[in-house]
Amino acid sequence: MTVRPPRHISGKAEPKDPLLAVVEHEALEEKAATLSRLMTRLETALAALQAHDAAAAGTEPADGRDRLLAEAGEALWHVVIQRDLCGLRRHEELMRSLKVPPAVRLRMGPLRR
Repeated sequence: MTVRPPRHISGKAEPKDPLLAVVEHEALEEKAATLSRLMTRLETALAALQAHDAAAAGTEPADGRDRLLAEAGEALWHVVIQRDLCGLRRHEELMRSLKVPPAVRLRMGPLRR
């Protein structure tokens, strides 16, 4: 029995069908465009949460914060899934650069409707 490395590692690539290459390229473009839209939605949700927290500084947490946390958690969940689909598996730098609060990370998941 012979063990060989996968073809994408061994360097011996089979010639690609040009039509398949075009379809793969378009699929990659769609993944990137979707990731961009989801990132914008996440940034908007985080900004709304931050604005709410700044306005409510020093007071009891308002009812709207729970909804904003849930929306930001769902937006974060969508971004993480899309990043995984694009092959981006490490999310810590994203969390750091967007300054995602721990409360949003804990709420990551679908909204309860």
